[in-house]
Amino acid sequence: MSDKLWGGRFIKKTKEELERFTAGEDIQLDQRLAIYDVIGTVAHDYMLYKIGAINKETLQKILISLWSIKHSIENNKFQLRPELEDIHMNIEKTVIEEIGEECGGMMHLARSRNDQVLLDTRMYLRDQINETIELVLNLISTFIEVGEKNLETLMVGYTHTRQAQPTTVAHWCGAYVDSLLRIVDRLEEGYVRVNQCPLGSGAISGVSWPIDRKLTAGLLGFDGVQENTLDAISSRGEAESEIIFVLCLLMTVLSRLSEEIIWWSTREFGVIELDEVYTTGSSLMPQKKNPDVVELIRGRVGRLYGQLIQVLTILKGLPSGYNRDQQEIKGPIFYGLDTVKSVLQVMPGLLNTIKFNQERMLLILEGYSTVTELVDLIIKEAQIPFRSAHRIVGMYVNQILESDKTIDSDLLSSLIKSEMGKEIKVTTEMIEKAIDPKETIARRNHIGGPAPVEVERMLKNRKDVLNSKRNSLVKRIEKIKSAYNEIENLVRDFSLK
Repeated sequence: MSDKLWGGRFIKKTKEELERFTAGEDIQLDQRLAIYDVIGTVAHDYMLYKIGAINKETLQKILISLWSIKHSIENNKFQLRPELEDIHMNIEKTVIEEIGEECGGMMHLARSRNDQVLLDTRMYLRDQINETIELVLNLISTFIEVGEKNLETLMVGYTHTRQAQPTTVAHWCGAYVDSLLRIVDRLEEGYVRVNQCPLGSGAISGVSWPIDRKLTAGLLGFDGVQENTLDAISSRGEAESEIIFVLCLLMTVLSRLSEEIIWWSTREFGVIELDEVYTTGSSLMPQKKNPDVVELIRGRVGRLYGQLIQVLTILKGLPSGYNRDQQEIKGPIFYGLDTVKSVLQVMPGLLNTIKFNQERMLLILEGYSTVTELVDLIIKEAQIPFRSAHRIVGMYVNQILESDKTIDSDLLSSLIKSEMGKEIKVTTEMIEKAIDPKETIARRNHIGGPAPVEVERMLKNRKDVLNSKRNSLVKRIEKIKSAYNEIENLVRDFSLK
């Protein structure tokens, strides 16, 4: 006869190689869910007691045993046995061995491993979402700090990897702040969907016992119950793919940031310098100071993209209900979160130690990144259409490039006359003022522009948003903590009875 807890109808024992195949890696991943499995089981069995399905003595023995297992888990002493397949069977088997099957054999009443693993995963994911949000908020805070120190530090903005228009380091920082805040918004929205309790769904069609699903949801700090039991079981992987997608977006943002840092820190650009703490040397070339950290960040984006495709591919052909394929979703979401959090732990320090070379930035700005201002100048002076002014300035730049001059007011005036038939005297002083980078930046003081006064306003506003996000994060964490404290008090009360 089978020695499995579920093995009543099985005569043959499971082969070891099949156990390794079906549960080998999964049992290792399940270690992360161990605490959640204990806490979820406490809530479930307390609910069974409240509806009269188990008596006080049985509950007392179960809770004492479960809390002993919890302490073992916290002290890294609870070793999962692969032959028991998963964390659920490991905990149940341990309880039965400690208190006997008469009491321990009741702890899984009115529950399936299907809704049990969904519960554990969602409890795990909501903690992971909160941890990830906190790390993103730390990075946002760093961008704001760097921006506040560089409100008037000029830099070149690029389109098509060519010099386009001047901006400031603060404006650049603000762009990443807003991009990352949208990531936080998406994670918060995902949290709302994750924080619905699936417990009570059973295998797919609920259970025949008069369970109180709202009680268990409240005990565990969930916002509500995921009602349709078939939908709850079928939805495994949905939240995971949504979270991985958001993580992919986040890593895409950080990869773009890494790309800029890599190029800007080259000697050819020379506009920033990385602290040597965030660089490495060469085993052969003693002069090297390599940006390995940001190169690895850029490279690890590939992991997340692969994990998203892996999960979506697993889900695409599954019928309603539980399918063992869904077990394969654990690895991608667990490892994806690990990767992103490791990146987020490194990035703020790297960013905060970057040195900006303003002299080099100004040298680059001496090109033609402000000639768009000449278009606006001659529109105002000559009262001609934008497209005409655009054509004239293009001709002006083309001819200037062929000469030894950097500014030629006579040439610009003659082009206006030849193209538009207007006698307009454009002076050197007018051109110099129009194309001066600082003047250019100052004029862009509309909403969202790079003018220091506007960027300062935006950064101040984003600090308020950041504080609001932190307050929301604290409330979510406190709600979960409060629920777990109540669970602990419940166990303590029954242990003393």
